[in-house]
Amino acid sequence: MLIAQITDFHVGRIIETTAGPIDLYHRLLEAVDHINALDAQPDLVVITGDISNHGREEDYIRTKAALDTLKMPYLIVPGNHDHRQRVRDIFSDHGYLQSNSNFLNYTIEELPLRLIALDTLDPGQHHGLLCNERLQWLEQTLSEQPNKPTLIFMHHPPAPVQYPYMDAMNCKNGDKMKQIIEQHRQVKAIACGHLHRDATVNWADTLLFVTGSSAFSYDLLMDEVPDIDPVFEPGICRLFYWSENTGLVSHLTFIGDYPGGVTEGVPTPPKSTP
Repeated sequence: MLIAQITDFHVGRIIETTAGPIDLYHRLLEAVDHINALDAQPDLVVITGDISNHGREEDYIRTKAALDTLKMPYLIVPGNHDHRQRVRDIFSDHGYLQSNSNFLNYTIEELPLRLIALDTLDPGQHHGLLCNERLQWLEQTLSEQPNKPTLIFMHHPPAPVQYPYMDAMNCKNGDKMKQIIEQHRQVKAIACGHLHRDATVNWADTLLFVTGSSAFSYDLLMDEVPDIDPVFEPGICRLFYWSENTGLVSHLTFIGDYPGGVTEGVPTPPKSTP
């Protein structure tokens, strides 16, 4: 099976640039078109949070209209900019979101790879949180299917990635999550967003994939800084391929039109010296 992950749309935000304002809703439309045009069509798309920048109803409505044009089903995982109840209300046809729980945690059981979605939203905060209730839910859920290969999706990375400004806003109680994951070897990987940069970490005896945003990036600043500004690099879509023969394989695809490749082709060879 093939799963696409896109993340951090921030619909409702307009970023001023030297070339003029960029409405991030248009970046979402480009991401949808990109996935629909992939040669290998995903079976499923997972969206790992920050769907809206301000949690406004009107932004969820237009985001849903765009996502509904995907050729394949999609799943929603909330991020720190999202509003749980508005997500439930606007995506009311997504039955997995319609539970009596305080959190938008759920599992998808009918696929070759078991999917677990973790809600790390801590309302009013940029950082994420796995409280005791959510940690207990995760431990119980993993214990129910100890032999089923599993992929976990969440918004906030539960571990630092040597990116100090954003590491300060990662998922609190990640050390407790680590203790749980280490006891469940069926977890093939954990996939996050939030950082607006791509990173891969060997963590909790598995792999932690942090996927960059489909909308905008932040510069890679590995030292302490007081703030960071958005930059426009190619938007990112991550693909997870799973089969019994290969196990879990991940690829990145870059959103946009680059007829010469992202790097605009290869460098000109140096001239030979006489």
